[in-house]
Amino acid sequence: MKKLLVIISGTCLLFACKKSQVETYTDEAPAIYFTLTDYSYSFMSDLDSTSRTIFLPVKLSGSLHDQERSFSMEAVYDTNTTAKPEWYEIKPGYLPGNSVNGVVPIVLKRNATVDTSLVKLRLKLKPGSALDTMSNASVQVVWTGMIIQPVNWRWLRYYFGTPFSTGWYKFIVNATGRSTFPYDGTLSRTDPVTWWMTAGQIQAYALQVKEALQAYNAANPGSPLRHDDGQYKGELVSMP
Repeated sequence: MKKLLVIISGTCLLFACKKSQVETYTDEAPAIYFTLTDYSYSFMSDLDSTSRTIFLPVKLSGSLHDQERSFSMEAVYDTNTTAKPEWYEIKPGYLPGNSVNGVVPIVLKRNATVDTSLVKLRLKLKPGSALDTMSNASVQVVWTGMIIQPVNWRWLRYYFGTPFSTGWYKFIVNATGRSTFPYDGTLSRTDPVTWWMTAGQIQAYALQVKEALQAYNAANPGSPLRHDDGQYKGELVSMP
């Protein structure tokens, strides 16, 4: 009798094992989220243009799919938004097949108000039938015609120093002859056309700026270059 019970128990265990092997995890609610909380753009980098399309990066949480999936985004008119609807145009977002990285384009338009102020726009992803959204589904976009801290300063700071100020950026522009430095190790994954500059090129420009800074301070021993506004106003400009 004991032998019979052992055989029955073993058979049950065998079937239980087979059942657990065929069960697989299925992601029934793939979702997307923004990889940035804010994005800034200045028409200083393209003085002759009247509009500019930027590509906000999103990431997928869930299973890959071999087909491209689309999604949408909408404006949020709260206290964080000063832009009027006619000052921008939201395009359909897309997540390429077999990729976790997608983008949603938005056209930023230029006018007299944009040239002289910071225009702000709060945006959020909309859940759809193909893609749900996660908690970090909103982003703040700021654009202007004035000098502002570029969105990729989190990468540029490793070459030009962490503090940012208007005067320091003007110095960099004058030293290099460039108004923009399109280098971003993250954004280049989804928008390599915009963020085409390499780390080697940034290093070369940083060396050029450092030499100009040393020359300026040597020529002005009693008044070395300092940050002229922002959080670090009054502090000496230094580079890594």
